[in-house]
Amino acid sequence: MQDNKNIVILIVLAGAVIILALGIFAGALLLNGPTECGTGDSNYFDLLRARSYITSAFEPDVWKASYSVLPYRVNVTWDAPDISALATLEYLIFNCGYTDADLEDYYSEANFYQIILSGYDNPQKTNSCRSGDLRLYEFSAEFSGQEYLLAQWAKPDGKKRAAGFFMAFPAENAAGMLAYAEKIFPELPTCP
Repeated sequence: MQDNKNIVILIVLAGAVIILALGIFAGALLLNGPTECGTGDSNYFDLLRARSYITSAFEPDVWKASYSVLPYRVNVTWDAPDISALATLEYLIFNCGYTDADLEDYYSEANFYQIILSGYDNPQKTNSCRSGDLRLYEFSAEFSGQEYLLAQWAKPDGKKRAAGFFMAFPAENAAGMLAYAEKIFPELPTCP
């Protein structure tokens, strides 16, 4: 009799756990569903995607990661002060979708010089190229009197998201920058 009672209790508890798990899953889907067209809102899945997009390339003892959620994007930053390098992922939110022309406009020369590279002195475009839907823009610039190599990759991530990945390395550490670029974008680590 006691065994039957224990079995019934286990069945009831298992049912309650299953119902609770389904409720949590349904709530997550409702709270993190597609965001409305015309808004700059992201959802929790965007944050997870951005934070996991390139994590394996950066050693935690060298690179310190941080993130921020902003309108129309989620930013993840990796800073390596010991090697004077910086990397950022800008996970772009296009809730109404985007076209190839939208990405070309976002990564236009005017935007590079006026916005994206505005924190650098004397940025000079050295090359740009594509491999499939992956774009790469290469620059040289100065920061605090030191020469830097800058690279900006842009890649669609579905119909409503795109990833913009940026790296800045001191010019004397071009080999180090190339080593990371080969890990992250082996199909286009540098322009030919």
